[in-house]
Amino acid sequence: MQKLFFVFCIVVLAIGCNNEKPATAETKAATPQEPVTYAITPSYSSSFEIGNAAYGAMIVKGSWKDWEDNTMDNMKSWCADTIVAVMADNMIATGVDSLQARWKRGRTSYTNVIDTVHSVISVRSTDKNENWVLIWAKEINTNTKGVKDTTELMETWRINKDGKADWLLQYDRHHRKQ
Repeated sequence: MQKLFFVFCIVVLAIGCNNEKPATAETKAATPQEPVTYAITPSYSSSFEIGNAAYGAMIVKGSWKDWEDNTMDNMKSWCADTIVAVMADNMIATGVDSLQARWKRGRTSYTNVIDTVHSVISVRSTDKNENWVLIWAKEINTNTKGVKDTTELMETWRINKDGKADWLLQYDRHHRKQ
């Protein structure tokens, strides 16, 4: 009986020490991938990893929530003085004061704004050592005449070494007016 108990303990110990889990689709996706060669070489980078999520939270609060609430006075706390913003209408704002003035002027044409952020991804380019925030969102604006307009937006924000946004590329797609 003691021998049987001893063999049982050895088997339980051996099973308990084997923490290796079988590979699943999820664990396979998390393993490093083989290098990929693209048919067209990316001009900036193709080497990214997940970045600091706090940068995404900063952009959503600073850009999206403050736009929705019409409270853009704190823009200088999260935008670099030298920010360059290429807006969806192809207008370029250079400097935080210029961007803030443009956004304030634009926001006065709306009586109500409802923003829905679909996705926020913070990434870091490993070969350039730069942080970026990618945002997909929807905005429903009501103008001063009561007309609603829905726009899907995609924004790409670069975060500088001081943790402030210094570059914005914005793209949009308008839905038909409601």
